[in-house]
This record gives sequence, structure tokens and C-alpha cells, in this order.
Amino acid sequence: EKERLVRGWVQQMWKNIGPRQDVPAPDVGTTPQMMGWMMDEYSRLAGQYTPGVITGKPVGGGGSLGRTEATGYGVIFTVREAMKHLGMDPKVCKAAVQGFGNVAQYAAIGFTEMLGGKVVCVSYWDREDRMPYTISKDDGIAPRFLMSITDQYGSIDKAKAKAAGYQLEDAGAWIGKDVDVLIPAALEGQINAESVQKISPRVRLLAEGANGPTTPEADEVLKQRGIFVVPDFLCNAGGVTTSYFESVQNDMNFYWTKQEVLEKLDTKMTEAFHAVLEMSLKEKAYMRDAAYMV
Repeated sequence: EKERLVRGWVQQMWKNIGPRQDVPAPDVGTTPQMMGWMMDEYSRLAGQYTPGVITGKPVGGGGSLGRTEATGYGVIFTVREAMKHLGMDPKVCKAAVQGFGNVAQYAAIGFTEMLGGKVVCVSYWDREDRMPYTISKDDGIAPRFLMSITDQYGSIDKAKAKAAGYQLEDAGAWIGKDVDVLIPAALEGQINAESVQKISPRVRLLAEGANGPTTPEADEVLKQRGIFVVPDFLCNAGGVTTSYFESVQNDMNFYWTKQEVLEKLDTKMTEAFHAVLEMSLKEKAYMRDAAYMV
């Protein structure tokens, strides 16, 4: 059913996309397998192998190494730079992450493994109960363990999590956690006029892993409280940047190592962050406005 759906979409749209026209990339709820089907269908219709028509493909089918981790790691590269700017030591900091899809998973791994901090919770959509939960552990979650008990639709095995000492809480619990860093990495509009009031006074940094997680009303509160925001289209640009790297590799028909991809990504994200930070300091502007200025 999934394959028919994605191939059907390409059959309708193939004249409007192409490596020199418009290159789609994956988003919420899509997998490398689906991107592979789309590329295959386009190639069939165009009469030639065209890997550059879509990104996020499986490695070996024209995909790029490091693409899976790219968005979450990109979030962490900007968090690392923001923490340097704010004089925060990640090793003594805690983070709360909303979501446990592709972005949240690698943001949680990055925060613990690259920066040496602790992630106290993630949230996920439970397929059995048809509702979201926050899953937490005060002394820090183990993101790789949680990934090992998450199914292909993003639901965590509750029984196994509880057996490993995790707590199941209300879906909105993540936002009120007593942490230094908040990383909304799920859906839009999650930090709004009501929920922003629950943010702990300890929070100094908000990194938007999701698209549009903060409403304009909530933005005003964040400004008043002096919380440093890494805006979404800077923070989560790691995915689309690595999609661009994937297109470049497709064009060259020459593929980089994972280390090379992630090093190039780190360079791009770090440069972009500092361009926005400099603009923000120079114009005394809120980071989101500075990002638009750049």
C-alpha cells in the first residue's frame, strides 16, 4: 500500500520534479525505502537512472552516508556553538527532547555522546494507546537502547522501557522538566501561549529541531525571559544540507565517507550559526529575526 501510494504520487508529479528542477526530500513519517521507490519510479518514467531526483535514499541506491543522522547531529552542532557562546558546560547540563523520530533520536545521541550531557526525557506517539507519552529517566535516558525497542512507526515498547526503569508520563511533561536545554523535535506549534508558561526557570537554551515548534505568542515570552533560541531553519538545516550533499554526490557519481559528510556538515552548520549570532549581536536582534536578516 505504501509503495503504491508513493509511486502514484510520482506518476502525477514527475513532470514537475527533477535534478535540475525541483528535488524533494524526506519529512515526517517517510523512510529511505519510500525515497528509493520514488527515485525508481521517476527513473522508469524518465527512461534513465536519475538518482538526483530525490534525496534521503537508501545508501547503495544513491543515498549518502550520514544522511540518517544529519538533522539530529546538525541540531547538536548548533547547540554546541550556542553553549560556547552562553558559557554553558554541556557535561553538567541536562536536556529535554520532544519526539523520538529521526531528528530527536540523533539529537539525543549527539547530546549524550558528542557533548557528554544528559537527556532526561523524550516523547513519542504510542500506536496501541493512540496517544502520545513522555518517557523519562532522571539520571539520563539511553537513546540507543530506546531506539532498539522502537518499532518502524516510532512507538516505544512500554513494557521493556518500564522494565529498564523508565517512567511513562503525560505527553506534555517534557516541557516542564528542570533542564538547561529544551529541544522540541516533533511537530509544529508545541510551544504556545499556554505551554510556554510551564518552561522551567532553569532553561537557558531552546533549540528548534522541529519546523515551527514555537508560536509567535510563545516567542514573546521567550524574549522576555531571555531564553536563547536557535531558530528552526538554522537549527534543523542539517538534514536539507546533507540532502544537498547527496545531490552533489549523485551528480559526481562519487561518494564520500561518513566522516567526510559529517565533517562538511559540521563546517556548514557552524558557519551558519556564527553568521546568525553575529547579526543578532550587531543589530541587537532576537536570533529568529537575525536568521531572517541573514
